[in-house]
Parts: sequence; C-alpha cells; structure tokens
Amino acid sequence: MAESPENLIFKYGSPGSSYPKDTGGEETGFYRSWKPILIQEGFYDFLFGLSSYLDFQKKLSTLAEEPVGVSLALSCMVEVNVAGGILLKKKSQQNENLNLVSEFSENQFQTTASLWEGFRNPKHTIIYAVGVSEPGWEGKLRKLSSNLENGFLSGTKSFITNGGEADVIFWVTKQGLTNPVYLVKREKDITHRPNSVWKEETFFTEFTKEVSHLKLSLCEYSITDKDLVLENYGNLGMELRLKELLSLVSLLIGKTKKISFEYQTVAKEREKLMEWRESFLSVCQENPSGDFLLSGFPFPTDALLLALTSVWNLSTPKELSSIDPDYQLFVWEDSFTNYLVQKKKRNL
Repeated sequence: MAESPENLIFKYGSPGSSYPKDTGGEETGFYRSWKPILIQEGFYDFLFGLSSYLDFQKKLSTLAEEPVGVSLALSCMVEVNVAGGILLKKKSQQNENLNLVSEFSENQFQTTASLWEGFRNPKHTIIYAVGVSEPGWEGKLRKLSSNLENGFLSGTKSFITNGGEADVIFWVTKQGLTNPVYLVKREKDITHRPNSVWKEETFFTEFTKEVSHLKLSLCEYSITDKDLVLENYGNLGMELRLKELLSLVSLLIGKTKKISFEYQTVAKEREKLMEWRESFLSVCQENPSGDFLLSGFPFPTDALLLALTSVWNLSTPKELSSIDPDYQLFVWEDSFTNYLVQKKKRNL
C-alpha cells in the first residue's frame, strides 16, 4: 500500500530542533511555528472539501513517522477534528438556514467566516483550541458546570489541548438541556486581567511533550451574542471524540513504521491496520458522521499494540510507555471513551 514518501519534518525541520527552519523557535511556539507549513502542504484541505478524510489521516501517519512529528500530528488532528468539527457543524447549519438570515445570524455568519481564515491563511497564524473537560465531569456533558448568566461566563476547563498556544478557545457550556459553545479570545498579555476574572496554567504531559495544554478558569467573563458559535454541542461531542480516536489509529500507523522494518510480526499487524483504515474510510467521501464512525468502533489497534508488547517482552500494552512515553497515547483510557464502548455494546 502506497504511503507518501515525503516527511515534513525532514523537509522543513531544523536538525536537532523541534522547530522548522527560519522560525522563532520556542519564542514563536511549537504548533504555531509549524501551522503555516501545514496549511501550505494541504493538511487542512479536508475542512474545505478539497480532499477526503482518508487523505487527512494519511498525512497524519506520515507526520508521526518521526518523534517530533507525533506531537505535531496530535496538535493538528485535535484542531482539525474538534475546532474544525465545530466550524463544519456551524457551516452546515448556516447553509440550511440561508433563507432565514436575520441581523443577528448575519453577525454570526461573518464571525464564523473570519474564523475559517485560521485554517487557510499561512500569513496570519491563528490557533484554535476547545474547552470541554472540567473537574469532576466524568465525560458527561450534563455534568458540566460552566454557565453563562446575564452575559457573563464562569467555569473551569481542566485540559485544553493546544491551549497554551491558543488565540481562540471554543468554550462548551451548559444551559438547561443544551450545551452552547462560545468564543473566548485569549490575549497574550493577560497581566491587566484580575485573577478573579481570568486564571490560567499552561502544562505539558510526559508524552507528546511539545504539545501544550491549558487549565483555564473564568469568573464573570463578558460574552456577547456574537460570541455564540454553536447553539448545542450535544451529539456532536461523540462524533468529534470518535474522530480523535480514529486519528490516533493513524498516529499509531506512523509511529510504528520504523520498527515494522525490524519485526515481521509488527509489519504484518501494521499492514492489517492500514488496510482496515483504507477499507473503512474509502466509502466515506464526505465528513464522516458520528453514526458512521461508531460503526467501526472500537478501532482495531489491539493486535498491533500486542505485537509491540511481544517484541519488547512486556507484560501488557500499558507498559509500552516505558519504551517510549508517546505510546501512552494509544493505551490511554478516559471516561468518555469507556462511555463510547458501552454505547457500542448497547447498539449491537
């Protein structure tokens, strides 16, 4: 099965550095340094209907063939799947309601249109992140405590991937039985904000160490009607999480390419996983729906992970992180993933 021979880390990277050549390095930021190149190389084309979701997944795999590329592929796939997924949903709703455009919805339309520039304009880099996870929410949207009252947003998001570099955060809230999403603009200079209104902490994990995460607490942060991105995150959340999990399949395919040259058992299971991805996604030429993705879930990575476990004489796949911390990505279990497993069992 053909794979792209060109790896962007080799093409644009600076030897001995996590950053591309001729950029500001740490001062600019990891994902921010690479995003203009990813735009140029078509990594966001799927969002504009210029390539298939399978094409996007193949690009992720090629990125993940190099150690620093795993971090870059993770940052890219989260932004495309989640932030991009929210914008795609908004675009779909706007297209359905073109004949019902009011002054209010027209303002929203203009706001959403400007947000798309962050995926198409390499000269004006904008990083989007999404805030869903909250302390104690257990993967259940009904347990979110973030809320908007009288034009002021309050709440805490505990794990915002790409948040440390983000310019804009799509903040998922709770309002009755729905989960509206609002724009929160993150200013680089927050020294003028009192801690009682805005408190943030950037952190990194032991795996994919280049990817920044953010814990952010807001208290009576001013929000206007034009900041409403989506009226209800609702069922979309399942679709976007499934896209993230499917993208981890692609990262695993890339991550294991080099070791597959050394061990036939790994090569065999990796090839099977690539064939499964090709077969599963080739029938989906458009944006894959949640129901479609759920039909293939849980995604079949176990055999490849077990092959890796065997060649390194480990007891369980969870021990793979002792070989390389980035393998933690593929054995990580969270409450929402477990919910999806139970949902799939109920549907069988």
